[in-house]
Amino acid sequence: MQEYKVSIIIPIYNSEEYLEDTIKNVINQSIGFENIELFLIDDCSKDNSRKIIKKYSQKYNNIKPILLDKNSGHPSYPRNIALEKVTAPYIIFLDSDDKLFDDYCEVMYNLISTNDLDIVNCNHTSKLNDKLYIPQDISPIDLTTKTYVNDERLLILNHTVWGNIYSTSFFRENNIKFLHMLFEDVVFSVYCLIKTQKEVIYLPNYPGYIYLIENDASVTHDVSVKTLNDFLKVMELIYNLLRENCSEKIKIDLLNDLMNMVFFILSKLSNKSEGIKILYDFEKKLDFTLTPLSLPFNILNKIIMKKHFKIALILTKLMSILYNNKKIRNFLFIKYSGVKELKTK
Repeated sequence: MQEYKVSIIIPIYNSEEYLEDTIKNVINQSIGFENIELFLIDDCSKDNSRKIIKKYSQKYNNIKPILLDKNSGHPSYPRNIALEKVTAPYIIFLDSDDKLFDDYCEVMYNLISTNDLDIVNCNHTSKLNDKLYIPQDISPIDLTTKTYVNDERLLILNHTVWGNIYSTSFFRENNIKFLHMLFEDVVFSVYCLIKTQKEVIYLPNYPGYIYLIENDASVTHDVSVKTLNDFLKVMELIYNLLRENCSEKIKIDLLNDLMNMVFFILSKLSNKSEGIKILYDFEKKLDFTLTPLSLPFNILNKIIMKKHFKIALILTKLMSILYNNKKIRNFLFIKYSGVKELKTK
């Protein structure tokens, strides 16, 4: 039986535009594709994603296709199916429209296996208009800078499952699975950081995961009042998870960070008035005041909490106009997200 070093799990739904490039990116990893077990889980796509999966799984024995007969509605179910089947000692989650630095698997595998850890986390690169952007404070990209975290500061690391490598035994010994809900990866990543009894290595100067920003088919671009309610449920669940696991400051810092997504969803709603009142009711239940990290969101949030709903509605509509203009949205990201262009050869 083939022994792999890493299992990569990719949930797929209507991803034909990006999927083939993502698969090729995994095949070309410096660790050697023969050391990778690749799970491609199709959640009953309506496009040609399944054909692409079949094409590559017929060519490579280490590509494991899982073709679902019914759409599950969330990446959680496809990921959980693959988690039960992985045979490698370490697991990487990759979205079907994203990519990895060519040495990503090798770098992350060497760190987690050499140090006998549950989790290794790295920074990320953003892809926008075929250009790559990395945090401004990375100069240069290097692997020597490592942050060893073994206290509650773990909880304010990256709140996604991508950009990490995990120990398979850690998942199985703690029966860790994804909840079947929207934004399940946020809860999953925080729960993993709570459960680990080992330190986590963070690579601040290695943005090895390449996240595609402008995929308009992404779940974060298709929003409704239900989306807002679902994300607020995630925040409430995290709040309850953190009650017994961290200080008040860390808990508030984490929720303030997540508020950026709340206002992103709010800007995309057709019924913004209802969304504003839902947010107000949610925050009133908390035993502390939220202060979003973004200054514009912070100001808007204060207006909402003072029940100036008409003013909040006008500002939210203005925010929506700005966001829905792709050129303005991209300009604001480049200008105010603390990033710089990564020049490639």
